Amino acid sequence: MSTATSASGSTPAATSAVRLNKATVKQYLASQSGLQAGKRRVVLLRAEPVWDGPAELSWGEPWRAVVKGAPSPLAVHELVLGHQARSATGPEVLVLLTDREEAELGPDLLAKVHKQRVNAVDTWDVVREAFGAVDTDSRLNKENWAAESLLDATPPGGWPQLAGGILTRRESLTALALRRLGIGRYDPDRDPRVSSPELAVRSGGAADSGSLVAGTGTSSDGLDVQTLLRWSMAPGGPDRLLSLRAAERDGLTRFLGEEDQTGLAGQALLALVGAEHGPDAVAFGLVCAALWEHAGATADAEDYQARGRAERWFGEEPPARGKALDALAAAFGRSCENFVSGLLLTGRTGQDEVAAAARRQSGAALDRAASLVRQFGAERAAMTSPVLMEGLEARFGDVGRALSSGDASVTAQAVSALDEHRQAMDPDARTRISRAKMAQRLTQWLATEPAAECETVASGVGRHVSETGWVDLALEHIEAGGDSDVSLRSAYDTLCTSVRAKRREIDQHFAAKLATWTANGTDPGSMLTVETFLPTVVAPVVKAGGRRVLLLVLDGMSAAIAAELGEELREHWVEYDPVPKAKDSPQRRGMAAALPTVTSVSRTSLFAARLMTGTQADEKRLFPSHRFWGGESVAVFHKDDLRGESSGDTVGPELNDALVGDRTHVAVVLNTIDDRLGKEQKLGDGAWKLGEIGRLRQLLRLAAGQGRAVILVSDHGHVIDRHGVRIDASGVRSARHRSAGGALQETEIALSGPRVVAPESGDEIVALWDTDSRYTAQKAGYHGGAALAEVTIPVLAFLPFGAEPPHGWRELGSQQPPWWSLTSRPAEPVRSASADIAAPKKPSKRAKADAVFARSHESLFDVVLTPVAEEPRADSAMISAELRLPDDALVTALFASELFETQVQVLGRKPNLAQVEKAVRALLDAGGTLPVTALAQRAGVRASGADGFGAVLRQLLNYDSAQVLENLPDGRTLRLDKELLREQFGLG
Repeated sequence: MSTATSASGSTPAATSAVRLNKATVKQYLASQSGLQAGKRRVVLLRAEPVWDGPAELSWGEPWRAVVKGAPSPLAVHELVLGHQARSATGPEVLVLLTDREEAELGPDLLAKVHKQRVNAVDTWDVVREAFGAVDTDSRLNKENWAAESLLDATPPGGWPQLAGGILTRRESLTALALRRLGIGRYDPDRDPRVSSPELAVRSGGAADSGSLVAGTGTSSDGLDVQTLLRWSMAPGGPDRLLSLRAAERDGLTRFLGEEDQTGLAGQALLALVGAEHGPDAVAFGLVCAALWEHAGATADAEDYQARGRAERWFGEEPPARGKALDALAAAFGRSCENFVSGLLLTGRTGQDEVAAAARRQSGAALDRAASLVRQFGAERAAMTSPVLMEGLEARFGDVGRALSSGDASVTAQAVSALDEHRQAMDPDARTRISRAKMAQRLTQWLATEPAAECETVASGVGRHVSETGWVDLALEHIEAGGDSDVSLRSAYDTLCTSVRAKRREIDQHFAAKLATWTANGTDPGSMLTVETFLPTVVAPVVKAGGRRVLLLVLDGMSAAIAAELGEELREHWVEYDPVPKAKDSPQRRGMAAALPTVTSVSRTSLFAARLMTGTQADEKRLFPSHRFWGGESVAVFHKDDLRGESSGDTVGPELNDALVGDRTHVAVVLNTIDDRLGKEQKLGDGAWKLGEIGRLRQLLRLAAGQGRAVILVSDHGHVIDRHGVRIDASGVRSARHRSAGGALQETEIALSGPRVVAPESGDEIVALWDTDSRYTAQKAGYHGGAALAEVTIPVLAFLPFGAEPPHGWRELGSQQPPWWSLTSRPAEPVRSASADIAAPKKPSKRAKADAVFARSHESLFDVVLTPVAEEPRADSAMISAELRLPDDALVTALFASELFETQVQVLGRKPNLAQVEKAVRALLDAGGTLPVTALAQRAGVRASGADGFGAVLRQLLNYDSAQVLENLPDGRTLRLDKELLREQFGLG
């Protein structure tokens, strides 16, 4: 280092000669306004007299300079004089890099150059100029490598301007890292104004040139581990860091791995990049999480050996050792699991292109992780992972073992754990998890010890709609696909065998009741049948006026399929009990088919409203001829009428005109279910959704637009062939019935009487009641027999949200049976007293009703044992049963509580407390769940004010943000948590 005297006589501070790069020279030239005057100028810069850049350098149009090295005073003289000669050509500015002192050059030469001196370039000055800063902090000044790197990495549009202030170490090195690593708007290979799905995934949101990492909490002043993980998966991302010169690479690595920057997880990632495992870092992190995080205290020798093999991936010089390395690997694993979980979520819920990019990235990471599991021998640890597929498979195995154990609580925990796995939303996994849940439901149904007998045909049909049809639904979901896990497959086999045996008993007892009922010609009474359906259900709607009907006859729809379709429809429609003047509670109805349960008999009888056999032509002729239509327009449409004339038509033109108008009552027959039964089984997935039944969704959309009352029925049900056995017989007339004659086999029942329509009215036939039997060649399913699934016709009635229901229609809540729920329930209260407890001497009518309710499964009464006040009889016990209404006491205590009064006072407008009380009681009576419109109706609130009334109830009951009264995801149903109500209001 040396000093020299300037032209002004001052002695500048000694400056080391450094090698300057292109960016430094450009930044310096740009900062010198005097070079733009159009004269030929020479700039002397103190530096190593070596130039590796281009011979000509542009620092902005139209200015250009020639840069040369001048290693001696003589070289400086020659180059200066040559540039200023009259004959000189080329760029007007010459930059000479020299390490010579000013005294060696002399005052005459210095007088000919810019500023009459050798200019010492402080690269930090140039950096400050580039960022528009007035100073840099002391920590940044210590990073000697950073100044040259910041200038060399300057983006085409320049660095973000600070407009004064201090350029901090964190801010500048973050900007440098983003630029060098190719992240966000600093990616040199991407126009920041152009959005792309890959950038959106890497950025956690939409690509935006105004934010570095939108949606991740990372902005221009910070980097986090998630951002670096995205970068590591980008093509060529880790190579960007490895390709930097050593000083810059080491400096950025230290900076990015600091505790307040990315912490232990960042250090692990950077170590993997340095060991050239950067592209596989995320996949490796998933394995680390399994080995160091989830195996935990249960780790065995196999896990420790796998850890040893995995540790080598951090390189010859790992970032930590011993317990410190364990902590680092665990932290890195957690970060990678969170990152991949985010990708999985985006893949399911993001925009199309963004979601597709996320699925590609998560799929690549998971596939590679599976390979690494095998490479490291980490199979046991992978089974504990909440992200890796091995972990999900292990959970399916747990469900199989839990089902085999018969422990309901263990089964519930095992099934619940499936939903907690991060890959649970994969479509294939959803189907398998759905089967596991169905298995749990069937175990809960068997635990109720269902009776095989039914008192009447009506009770059997009603039970099938409300209970055994749901059993068939769950059973079909399982048997349609089974499972690949050995233990779960074995558990399914055992469970389904038990369920089929119980269902077989139920069908056998029902068939006996059916045979007696039909033979006696007993009047159906209040029970719905195909011939009484139209006058009982449809006629009142027509006579009430003001609303047209869409009757959808889904040929072959069983109660099981109706249960599944009903769940989906209730998300968009309001369901009603359409039977007016019914004395029982509102419920989804079922009706009995005509016999035999084939289309030509039962569907024709439905359209004709009398027992008969016929064809489509008969149905079209007879349906509009009923007197209750009152001369209104009526039309029936079958399969051929559904076909549109062009590719843009949803339905045929005549059907479309009938539906979009407001004059015609319409009936449509949909044959999808019956057609599929004759051709193929549903393999892998037993679900029946709206979209799988041809034209159903389009028809419902048209009906909703006209505010029609929609009623779904079938003409008969069906049984599925999963374990079918062919029965040899003569006189076969369908897959499930034959002519009378010959000895009856165990699976057959003789049916006679007026409900047997074919071959002649009142004839006798033999039908199969066993669902696993058939007379004909194998198909996917059959009908014509006497099983509950064939005889029972489900009836589902719907209106659009907000529509005023026809007179007599009563809104329905959830139709799921109690055992269908998978949520834990509080222990049931005691339902009845011991047999030796004395009954009241003179029970009132109310007491009798209470006793009936107390014996029912859904009783709302508790039984309290109290001492007998009077002297007991010799044959009585010393205690008696006293029935009380705990919900009455609960409501009374609620309205008397100080907290409830406070909640009322804080409302801007005092509600009608009488209506509020009715609503709370209605919710308690319904088991906690009711549609908001049904709740309003029972509270005496008009339907138009139902939503507002529901909002007031939530404000009153949801103290301190607790969801005492919850609005369910369908937006139309409220659920009251009774236990939380007690807790929040201190009601004991």
